[in-house]
Amino acid sequence: MGRLSGPGAPSRRAYVRAAAAVVAALGLVAVTAVPSSAGQAGQAGQARPVASTAAASSALDVAAQPTQPTSGPGGSDYAHGSFTVASGGSGNNAWYVFQPASPRPASAPVVIMLHGYGEFSGYGTMSGFIQHEVRKGNVVVYPRWQTSIVSPCWGSFNIEPCVTSARTGIQGALTYLQADTVNRTQPQLDKVSYFGFSFGGIVTANLANRHVALGLPVPKAILLDDPHDGGLTGAGEPALDDSLAGIPSTTLINCHSSSQGVLSESGKSTSSCNAVYPLLGHVPQGNKDLVMIRPDAHGTPALGAGHGVCSTADLNGVAQLDAYDWNFCWKVFDALQSSAYFGTNSQYALGNTPEHRSNGLWSDGVAVVELTIQEAAPLVP
Repeated sequence: MGRLSGPGAPSRRAYVRAAAAVVAALGLVAVTAVPSSAGQAGQAGQARPVASTAAASSALDVAAQPTQPTSGPGGSDYAHGSFTVASGGSGNNAWYVFQPASPRPASAPVVIMLHGYGEFSGYGTMSGFIQHEVRKGNVVVYPRWQTSIVSPCWGSFNIEPCVTSARTGIQGALTYLQADTVNRTQPQLDKVSYFGFSFGGIVTANLANRHVALGLPVPKAILLDDPHDGGLTGAGEPALDDSLAGIPSTTLINCHSSSQGVLSESGKSTSSCNAVYPLLGHVPQGNKDLVMIRPDAHGTPALGAGHGVCSTADLNGVAQLDAYDWNFCWKVFDALQSSAYFGTNSQYALGNTPEHRSNGLWSDGVAVVELTIQEAAPLVP
């Protein structure tokens, strides 16, 4: 169980106060996201303020961001030309499932992705990451576990309803796939990886920790992006399970905290990955890393390191990507999966290696600020 605190049966006034606190603590900004290529529109919360695809150098020879690699982890060598999307469930138990197409495989590994606090519908905040993963050959399961700021859970006051909704959405999506073995790509349940952003990162850690009891697939790889419960009931992620011993020692894990994200906020030095990582002592050092992205303003547009470097919508709801998407988020997650399933590409996701640290080169040949990689907490912004 998580370290829970807060009211049991709050009054209407307490409800309003708590809702306001959630908004303030989690920095939510609700914006309408542009429709994805599948025609679904969504709501985006906690969107990163800086993101843009690399452009050619201007007349002033300003350095441009690195473009997406043409091959390898994070690269554009997609095995599938498109994807399909289906949705189901209702309310807080809703889900989306994405299947590779052109061609459609009979079966595929599974990626389970959890959004942050505030994405009440659609999948706008993760659309770019989802498309990358599904075109790389994965079935992507996206539980839409929230319908309002306080539904199904009031942030860290009681995370359990959110955990339950996410689990229900995941199970609903997998059941949908398995119900039609002819026309739907079958999930390879021995090859399942999890990604979680912000509050969804805390939910993900708890789901992975309790996967046996909850009837969920074994987590072979996990990437957590600035996991945070909002801090409403104190620092140190009190909504996180007290022990993460239920995560298998064979699981490959990267826990990421942005230097301008949660850890940069007053009183939160023991939060985010600095709270998660010490609970992973049973996982061998070779299977895990504590990592941090830092800003780089060498070129234009500058690369920020705020809360949500792996999300893909700006404050205007426009889906955007930058070098930290393909050279960090996508690269590391692809490589974690490849290493966990096939024993390949480990150097891109584990250990303090040049391949893991690298975020590419600006167009003038200057290296983008590298990823900080540590084997012990705390990370310091």
